[in-house]
Amino acid sequence: MYTINSQDNKNVRKEGNMFKYLYVYNYSPHEKDLCEMEFRCIFHENMKSKYHITTQDFDYTRSGYIRGKLKILYENSCFDEIVHFIEQQNYCFYDFKVIYLKNEITHVPYRESLEKCKKIALPIAGLVNMHHPQIILALTKINQIWYFGIYENNMIWNQHQDKPYSYSHSLALKDARAVMNIALGNDLFKTVVDPCCGIGTVVLEGLSMKANIVGFDINKYVAYQARLNLEHYGYNPLLIQRMDMKELKQTYDVCILDIPYGVYSPFTYQQQCELLEKTREIAGELVLISHISMNDKLIEIGYHIENQATIQKGSFQRYITYCK
Repeated sequence: MYTINSQDNKNVRKEGNMFKYLYVYNYSPHEKDLCEMEFRCIFHENMKSKYHITTQDFDYTRSGYIRGKLKILYENSCFDEIVHFIEQQNYCFYDFKVIYLKNEITHVPYRESLEKCKKIALPIAGLVNMHHPQIILALTKINQIWYFGIYENNMIWNQHQDKPYSYSHSLALKDARAVMNIALGNDLFKTVVDPCCGIGTVVLEGLSMKANIVGFDINKYVAYQARLNLEHYGYNPLLIQRMDMKELKQTYDVCILDIPYGVYSPFTYQQQCELLEKTREIAGELVLISHISMNDKLIEIGYHIENQATIQKGSFQRYITYCK
């Protein structure tokens, strides 16, 4: 629990009465391409670094690449002005701690960062709790600017890591979440269909974001396992049905198609093209996951390619293509 002085609205709100937010990214080199594609679909600009400051308030827990989010209460090139600001606010926080957020852009020596955190904590009323804080206050310096605010780093994106049924060729959890974010952008009201959903990896990640998503699979045994996965986490198992994609009649805003490539049975390029053509009938947008580039075919059947990335899993490469 914490309280904030009513002066906050006057002192810390930025352009258009909106707060600024710092999103801290963390990704491996092989994840960079897909992370940047997800970033473009959410923030509608190119990613310049792992530290993004914006007035856009995004639910950072949706992304497996965002390590934390700082709600910026004050910023200044002079650290003493940060302390002066805090003194004026009469802040009272219960069970709080102050940390310094290290970053790769501006190095602040450890002892200096520790001293500055102490100076920030001193004028704050309340109770410090270093081991189990209810609120984390953070300070960081990027280039020549000091930023102070409330930091969140709840890592809940990996809650489906140990689902009862999985296959080695399924999308990794981070990849599945990125695919969902690419499909949704900032519109959680979109209707989404995964017509070749397999064991339901993408459907699970969509449901965890409260997305309006359903899944289908032609294989009765696989669809059954997907239902058990949903049920295991408390979701309605009937959101996944056994059905041939080519029999779908209902329309959706966006289709996520992890196109079959013959893991358990032969699946020809011609059959893949038939599924692509079907997506035109059931959705206006498509996120295609394919083991080869299918750009020429997508353009041929009338899609405009908006974004693309590749992901690597061992020696196996996949293309993620978003088109309308």
